Amino acid sequence: MKALSSHSLHLVLSLFFLPMIVVYAVTGLLYMGGVDQHFTSHVEVHELNAADQPPYEDSCRELERRGVALPEGKVRPFKGNYLLGPMTDTHVLFLRKGHALRAEVVEPGIYPNLMLAHKGKAGWWFTALGYGAALSLIILYVTGILLMWKNRGKRKLMLVSAFLGTAAVVVGYLICLLYTSPSPRD
Repeated sequence: MKALSSHSLHLVLSLFFLPMIVVYAVTGLLYMGGVDQHFTSHVEVHELNAADQPPYEDSCRELERRGVALPEGKVRPFKGNYLLGPMTDTHVLFLRKGHALRAEVVEPGIYPNLMLAHKGKAGWWFTALGYGAALSLIILYVTGILLMWKNRGKRKLMLVSAFLGTAAVVVGYLICLLYTSPSPRD
Protein backbone atom coordinates (compact mmCIF):
# COMPACT_ATOMS: atom_id res chain seq x y z
CA MET A 1 0.00 0.00 0.00
CA LYS A 2 1.27 3.42 -0.93
CA ALA A 3 2.00 5.81 1.98
CA LEU A 4 -0.51 8.59 2.52
CA SER A 5 0.54 11.96 1.16
CA SER A 6 -0.15 15.14 3.11
CA HIS A 7 -3.10 15.81 0.79
CA SER A 8 -4.57 12.35 1.38
CA LEU A 9 -4.00 12.42 5.15
CA HIS A 10 -5.61 15.85 5.32
CA LEU A 11 -8.62 14.66 3.30
CA VAL A 12 -9.14 11.34 5.12
CA LEU A 13 -8.86 12.80 8.63
CA SER A 14 -11.06 15.79 7.87
CA LEU A 15 -13.85 13.67 6.41
CA PHE A 16 -13.66 10.89 9.02
CA PHE A 17 -13.88 13.28 11.99
CA LEU A 18 -16.21 15.82 10.34
CA PRO A 19 -19.37 14.46 12.07
CA MET A 20 -17.72 14.65 15.51
CA ILE A 21 -16.44 18.18 14.83
CA VAL A 22 -19.97 19.19 13.75
CA VAL A 23 -21.35 17.74 17.02
CA TYR A 24 -18.82 19.80 18.99
CA ALA A 25 -19.55 22.94 16.99
CA VAL A 26 -23.35 22.71 17.15
CA THR A 27 -23.57 21.74 20.83
CA GLY A 28 -20.97 24.38 21.73
CA LEU A 29 -22.88 27.10 19.88
CA LEU A 30 -26.19 26.08 21.45
CA TYR A 31 -24.63 25.94 24.92
CA MET A 32 -22.96 29.36 24.55
CA GLY A 33 -26.24 30.69 23.20
CA GLY A 34 -27.93 29.73 26.48
CA VAL A 35 -29.99 26.78 25.22
CA ASP A 36 -31.50 24.91 28.18
CA GLN A 37 -30.05 21.50 29.06
CA HIS A 38 -33.48 19.93 28.58
CA PHE A 39 -33.85 21.21 25.01
CA THR A 40 -35.29 18.28 22.97
CA SER A 41 -36.07 16.34 26.20
CA HIS A 42 -39.41 15.41 27.69
CA VAL A 43 -39.54 16.45 31.37
CA GLU A 44 -42.29 15.69 33.90
CA VAL A 45 -42.13 17.55 37.21
CA HIS A 46 -43.63 16.00 40.36
CA GLU A 47 -43.90 17.81 43.68
CA LEU A 48 -43.14 15.38 46.51
CA ASN A 49 -43.28 15.17 50.29
CA ALA A 50 -40.47 17.41 51.51
CA ALA A 51 -40.02 15.28 54.64
CA ASP A 52 -38.53 12.41 52.58
CA GLN A 53 -34.75 12.14 52.75
CA PRO A 54 -32.16 10.37 50.57
CA PRO A 55 -32.29 7.68 49.22
CA TYR A 56 -35.89 8.89 48.65
CA GLU A 57 -37.57 5.49 48.97
CA ASP A 58 -40.96 7.03 49.87
CA SER A 59 -40.69 9.41 46.92
CA CYS A 60 -39.89 6.54 44.56
CA ARG A 61 -42.96 4.64 45.77
CA GLU A 62 -45.07 7.78 45.31
CA LEU A 63 -43.76 8.22 41.76
CA GLU A 64 -44.59 4.59 40.96
CA ARG A 65 -48.07 5.12 42.42
CA ARG A 66 -48.46 8.05 40.01
CA GLY A 67 -47.60 5.76 37.10
CA VAL A 68 -43.98 6.75 36.56
CA ALA A 69 -41.80 3.87 35.32
CA LEU A 70 -38.65 4.25 37.38
CA PRO A 71 -35.26 3.33 35.92
CA GLU A 72 -33.19 0.54 37.46
CA GLY A 73 -30.47 1.31 39.96
CA LYS A 74 -29.97 3.15 43.20
CA VAL A 75 -30.44 6.81 44.00
CA ARG A 76 -27.01 8.42 44.07
CA PRO A 77 -25.62 11.92 44.75
CA PHE A 78 -25.32 14.15 41.70
CA LYS A 79 -24.12 17.77 41.77
CA GLY A 80 -25.71 18.59 45.12
CA ASN A 81 -28.93 16.73 44.25
CA TYR A 82 -29.78 13.06 43.76
CA LEU A 83 -30.18 11.00 40.60
CA LEU A 84 -31.81 7.67 39.75
CA GLY A 85 -30.85 6.11 36.42
CA PRO A 86 -28.27 6.90 33.74
CA MET A 87 -28.09 10.41 32.29
CA THR A 88 -28.20 9.00 28.74
CA ASP A 89 -31.58 7.33 29.29
CA THR A 90 -34.75 8.06 31.27
CA HIS A 91 -33.72 9.24 34.73
CA VAL A 92 -35.17 10.91 37.80
CA LEU A 93 -33.50 13.95 39.29
CA PHE A 94 -34.49 14.72 42.89
CA LEU A 95 -34.18 18.45 43.57
CA ARG A 96 -34.47 20.07 46.98
CA LYS A 97 -35.02 23.85 47.10
CA GLY A 98 -35.52 25.17 50.57
CA HIS A 99 -38.23 23.06 52.19
CA ALA A 100 -39.63 21.74 48.90
CA LEU A 101 -38.76 18.48 47.15
CA ARG A 102 -39.53 17.80 43.54
CA ALA A 103 -38.62 15.10 41.07
CA GLU A 104 -37.93 15.72 37.41
CA VAL A 105 -38.49 12.62 35.31
CA VAL A 106 -36.38 13.25 32.22
CA GLU A 107 -36.44 11.40 28.91
CA PRO A 108 -33.39 12.98 27.27
CA GLY A 109 -33.58 13.99 23.63
CA ILE A 110 -30.70 14.25 21.20
CA TYR A 111 -29.27 17.55 22.51
CA PRO A 112 -28.53 16.45 26.11
CA ASN A 113 -27.02 13.19 24.86
CA LEU A 114 -24.83 15.06 22.38
CA MET A 115 -23.82 17.46 25.18
CA LEU A 116 -22.68 14.42 27.18
CA ALA A 117 -20.62 13.35 24.15
CA HIS A 118 -19.22 16.90 23.91
CA LYS A 119 -18.17 16.73 27.57
CA GLY A 120 -16.64 13.24 27.18
CA LYS A 121 -19.30 11.65 29.41
CA ALA A 122 -21.15 9.46 26.89
CA GLY A 123 -19.03 6.34 27.15
CA TRP A 124 -15.65 5.16 25.96
CA TRP A 125 -16.53 5.21 22.24
CA PHE A 126 -17.36 8.92 22.19
CA THR A 127 -14.37 9.65 24.41
CA ALA A 128 -12.13 7.88 21.87
CA LEU A 129 -13.78 9.79 18.99
CA GLY A 130 -13.31 13.04 20.92
CA TYR A 131 -9.60 12.41 21.42
CA GLY A 132 -9.30 11.40 17.78
CA ALA A 133 -11.09 14.55 16.64
CA ALA A 134 -8.90 16.76 18.84
CA LEU A 135 -5.68 15.14 17.65
CA SER A 136 -6.84 15.21 14.04
CA LEU A 137 -7.47 18.97 14.29
CA ILE A 138 -3.83 19.43 15.27
CA ILE A 139 -2.72 17.18 12.40
CA LEU A 140 -5.07 18.97 9.99
CA TYR A 141 -3.63 22.36 10.92
CA VAL A 142 -0.06 21.11 10.57
CA THR A 143 -0.69 19.40 7.22
CA GLY A 144 -2.69 22.41 6.00
CA ILE A 145 0.16 24.76 6.90
CA LEU A 146 2.70 22.46 5.23
CA LEU A 147 0.58 22.23 2.10
CA MET A 148 0.15 26.00 1.88
CA TRP A 149 3.74 26.84 2.95
CA LYS A 150 4.93 25.71 -0.48
CA ASN A 151 3.15 28.72 -1.96
CA ARG A 152 5.53 31.63 -1.32
CA GLY A 153 2.77 34.18 -1.99
CA LYS A 154 0.64 32.89 0.87
CA ARG A 155 3.38 32.63 3.52
CA LYS A 156 3.10 36.28 4.53
CA LEU A 157 -0.71 35.99 4.75
CA MET A 158 -0.36 32.84 6.89
CA LEU A 159 2.14 34.49 9.25
CA VAL A 160 0.04 37.65 9.62
CA SER A 161 -3.10 35.54 10.24
CA ALA A 162 -1.31 33.42 12.87
CA PHE A 163 0.03 36.55 14.58
CA LEU A 164 -3.39 38.27 14.60
CA GLY A 165 -5.13 35.12 15.86
CA THR A 166 -2.59 34.71 18.67
CA ALA A 167 -2.92 38.40 19.57
CA ALA A 168 -6.73 38.12 19.67
CA VAL A 169 -6.53 35.17 22.08
CA VAL A 170 -4.01 36.93 24.33
CA VAL A 171 -6.06 40.15 24.38
CA GLY A 172 -9.24 38.18 25.13
CA TYR A 173 -7.50 36.36 27.96
CA LEU A 174 -6.19 39.61 29.45
CA ILE A 175 -9.62 41.24 29.21
CA CYS A 176 -11.11 38.21 30.91
CA LEU A 177 -8.57 38.45 33.74
CA LEU A 178 -8.86 42.20 34.19
CA TYR A 179 -12.57 42.85 33.79
CA THR A 180 -14.45 39.85 35.12
CA SER A 181 -15.36 38.99 38.66
CA PRO A 182 -14.04 35.77 40.18
CA SER A 183 -15.81 32.68 38.94
CA PRO A 184 -18.28 30.87 41.22
CA ARG A 185 -15.80 27.97 41.28
CA ASP A 186 -13.21 30.10 43.14
